[in-house]
Amino acid sequence: MLKISKNWELTAYQLKMIALISMLLDHVARIFLPHLYILKMVGRLAFVLYSFLLVEGFVHSKNLKQYFIRLLVFAVLSEIPFDLAFYGTWLEASHQNVFFSLSAGLLSLFVVSSKKLASDLKVLYVVGLVTLCNILRFDYYYLGVFQVLCFYAYRSSVVKKFLTVGILNVFYMFRISIQSVAVVGFLPIYLYNGKEGKKTGLLYYTYYPLHLLIYWVIRRFLI
Repeated sequence: MLKISKNWELTAYQLKMIALISMLLDHVARIFLPHLYILKMVGRLAFVLYSFLLVEGFVHSKNLKQYFIRLLVFAVLSEIPFDLAFYGTWLEASHQNVFFSLSAGLLSLFVVSSKKLASDLKVLYVVGLVTLCNILRFDYYYLGVFQVLCFYAYRSSVVKKFLTVGILNVFYMFRISIQSVAVVGFLPIYLYNGKEGKKTGLLYYTYYPLHLLIYWVIRRFLI
């Protein structure tokens, strides 16, 4: 593989910032500027980066139970801001926020890495998680599980990792769509040096519901 200059290397902190900015621009387009296609394209990078960072968190976390609980708590806390920002209502059952998708992805990692579960049970549980994502309409549907599993299963192989995740995104929902642009996210991932960098604390989590609440206030009262 190509040797990367240290000047181009990225830490986990920098990947998180790229993901947050990408998500912010995507939501600006979806809520305020639906015809500004370029922002939606930039926004496709966010989830592929979140999924990759989820796997890194799973591998390096000292307390996986706490990690999962944190994701699930923010999934619940983010649902009303998510529904208000995108649907203008307090509760909308047709679409759930991305923290639920990431929680399902993390659960799938617990399953496949378990030494107590037989292989057939692992397959059954993963199929159940994917079905749950689709039925409850988690953001990105089945991609929240499969993309995370690919990043984990092929963590040591750049080619296999990018090939599998690339196919999932290019043919997302069984058609070629704007989601294909997510493969651009492979570049910052390739530049990742495996180091944490600056700590984000809870900023990485609270940013999501807070920016959605701000967008709702702007949409509801200022426009």
